[in-house]
Amino acid sequence: MSAEMNFQPFLAYSASAGSGKTFALAVRYVSLLFMGVDASHILAATFTNKAASEMRERVLESLQNLGDNGVFLEEISKQTGLSASELLQKKSVVLKNFITSNAHIVTIDSFFTSILKSASLQIGLEPDFVTKERSAIEIEEEFLLEVVASSDIYSLVELALDIEDKRFAKIFDIMQEFYKIDPLLNYTDTQTLDVSSLEAQIQSVSAQLYQTLIEAKASKSAIDNFAPTSVKELFLKSVFKKESLYDHRYYTKALKTHPQIEDIYQELKKLLSQWIHIKEANILSKLFANYTHYKNAIIANAKAEGVLSFDDITYFTYRVLYEAISKEFLYFKIDTQFKHILLDEFQDTSTLQYLLLKPLIDEIFAGVGQSEFRSFFYVGDKKQSLYRFRGGVEELFDNVAQTYGIKVLPMDTNYRSARHIVEQVNEWFSPHMQDYTPQKSKDGAIDGYVEVVDTQEVLQDAISKAKELLDLGIDINDIAFLVSTNKDGQQLQEECFKAGIDTQLKTTSSLKNLPKIASLVAMVEYLVYGYDIDKKAFESRLDISLDRLDTRWFDISMKPIEVLDKLIREFGYYDSDANILTLLEYASSFDSLTTFLEEFYDSSIEIASHTQNGAKIMTIHGSKGLEFDFVIVLDKLGRPSNNSSVVLFEYDTNLRVKDIAYRQKNKEFFDEKYANLLAHNKKLSHKDTLNVLYVAFTRAVKGMIVVKKSKESLFDIIGIKPMVLGELSSFVVTKSLTNNYAKPLKAHIDYYGKQNVHTTSNTEITNDAIVFGNALHYTLQMLLTFHHGSIDEALSAMYYKYGNILDESKVSDIKYRVEMLLLNEEFISLLKDAKIYKEQPLSFEGEIKQVDLLLEYEDKYIVVDYKSSMQDMMKHKRQVSHYKKAISDITQKPTSGVVIYLLEGQVDIVHI
Repeated sequence: MSAEMNFQPFLAYSASAGSGKTFALAVRYVSLLFMGVDASHILAATFTNKAASEMRERVLESLQNLGDNGVFLEEISKQTGLSASELLQKKSVVLKNFITSNAHIVTIDSFFTSILKSASLQIGLEPDFVTKERSAIEIEEEFLLEVVASSDIYSLVELALDIEDKRFAKIFDIMQEFYKIDPLLNYTDTQTLDVSSLEAQIQSVSAQLYQTLIEAKASKSAIDNFAPTSVKELFLKSVFKKESLYDHRYYTKALKTHPQIEDIYQELKKLLSQWIHIKEANILSKLFANYTHYKNAIIANAKAEGVLSFDDITYFTYRVLYEAISKEFLYFKIDTQFKHILLDEFQDTSTLQYLLLKPLIDEIFAGVGQSEFRSFFYVGDKKQSLYRFRGGVEELFDNVAQTYGIKVLPMDTNYRSARHIVEQVNEWFSPHMQDYTPQKSKDGAIDGYVEVVDTQEVLQDAISKAKELLDLGIDINDIAFLVSTNKDGQQLQEECFKAGIDTQLKTTSSLKNLPKIASLVAMVEYLVYGYDIDKKAFESRLDISLDRLDTRWFDISMKPIEVLDKLIREFGYYDSDANILTLLEYASSFDSLTTFLEEFYDSSIEIASHTQNGAKIMTIHGSKGLEFDFVIVLDKLGRPSNNSSVVLFEYDTNLRVKDIAYRQKNKEFFDEKYANLLAHNKKLSHKDTLNVLYVAFTRAVKGMIVVKKSKESLFDIIGIKPMVLGELSSFVVTKSLTNNYAKPLKAHIDYYGKQNVHTTSNTEITNDAIVFGNALHYTLQMLLTFHHGSIDEALSAMYYKYGNILDESKVSDIKYRVEMLLLNEEFISLLKDAKIYKEQPLSFEGEIKQVDLLLEYEDKYIVVDYKSSMQDMMKHKRQVSHYKKAISDITQKPTSGVVIYLLEGQVDIVHI
């Protein structure tokens, strides 16, 4: 095939932030399709459902709009060797083949799950398992039951005696750490050794040194270092930091008259070195003895219950691939053979994940030199590797390139950020990050704005800076706060609430940690148990006193959802917050109030993502892959925590664990190998911190404000100082549409879902068409993006609200109409280059109106109104004409209108 001459089969891109990684992946994938490769023979894998969904949409969108995207078309032409006209001629066939094929654009976890399900019976696991993370408490209970059942509780008690008290609480963390990399472990069980005779010898030599120092009339400080004490206390003495006592000023005088002091010191160090090695071996032996019980408990429970965590999926998939089946059997079971592999975010791949993919990669390279066309491609950025704590190994990026002889090309032009942001990031990281390649700004990039604020009041100054941006007319939805931890995010949200700034909390925290939800559930607890303290948070949020609250309606026999429903309605607590709906959905599964309260506080419920308005608050880790017009990066609010693992791993060239060390204070002064391992881990930790900061500082498009602490700052590692670059005033928004909007009116929720809850609502909806129209509008409102990947979440939100008055056929009809809209080429073209406002209220001529969809372009606006029926078309046109006039008068920009009729079987777009 001549096209292959322009296509590099084995290639990797080192893609810096904002350099077009998704574009490069889409080009690669679509090029393969045009080169005649069936989509079923391409494995494209990434790490998150969101990323996989975006990749699928990007491929589909690129194929659909191939003729409209000149840059994309040109790149496909370069890759395939086909001319633009040839590509456009083949477009419809390629698109049809892609849509009808079994495409594998997936997350790595879902791909491993499919492998495991296909061959799970080979290892005694039923294929109908479900994937769900289990609570730590549940796993700990299973482990303890296994230990008791094995009559081996003594080994656990011995372990508790051997390790420090504060570390025993971490034993389950260690077990989990072992389990994550279990197939890589190569630990040989050893018998524990008695150290009592060695300790007696150490005490004897220490006493000899102590007596000799007294005879030499050494200083009190010199003598006290070797005063009688336990071996453990002796080992922790700082004097052993010195390789020789000749290096220690306390002993200079004594050594001149009694040089044997040095010989005794060296003998003591040698004995202590033996002692610490035996202690470590004993601890590791007992750790692994207990880990065997831990692993057995997890495996037995997974097989019995049919519930597997992601760690279980990885463990069992490894067993399938390396112990149970051949690659021929694997391809037979998954009904395909992958000839082309594309891997995204490769810098976050763990060693174990790579080893699971390796048989497939090896198969591709085994065909090199044969006539069959095969390829392997991966993309990532080592500067954005954030998941070492989950097993991610950035070193794999280069290791794989070297192993397979893959060419790595840089992508170093930043198409995201303004010029000042790119330049400042280069200045901060070039001196501190090894092999850092400075990024270039795209042609025509705006100057942008960068500011560093030095303060001890991080929260207050961050909020102050957000207010400055809002005062300039910048849309609140274009602002993002980046924080270090979920807890920091919750604190910031509370302070923003007090300051009157709307926010959307996007951290990975659980629903129970949201102050608004926690105070509502605490109010339920007050009603159940009667403790006044439980109602304080609810009172504070509502800014009222509940001392005279009439609670005669409450009965302990009520269902949790009935009590929550009553409180929400009574106090207008919903306020269009989808997290309330999530709480209600969770509560609907309980009949008992006490059981609901117990389970809620042990729960880990994902926070809803449908909040419609406000500045985003998210962790730096959560922001990866995203971009925002204006970013405020906050220093860590508390002191930096020491999350160092209790165990250290040394890997061999085959990526297996070569050695394991138990972290112990002062051991580095007795063991050079351990000292080197410790230094290596410190270096890795330092790089991880740099990576986190790099991700934080590369999210902004137009402006970035860094709020750093004057002392003990997270940002000190790269020497950040107070500075200002650019003019914030250049972003002033004149006649801001946002500033002319009234605050949305408080929403009164009419339906929560399919629960039979008694309500006192006076609203009676009798017209099925009105209900259907409202439900359709609500679904469109709940779409996070106008892509197919958002439909399911939007439908879930709609179902919670309207599910008890819509039958399944109506729900299906709504889904079909929304899907048709998202595939409509005219609608897609309307969205192109537009800034999107959904359900936007505005105040005009004394009236508050709400626009279904407002599209803002550089030089104009388009008002969009959705309708589910063409009845009253003249009324629809008058309504949109009124919206047009309002927007035009407010913004002084040309404004047109569109009515989109989402009808049964078709979408009609009428221009006004």
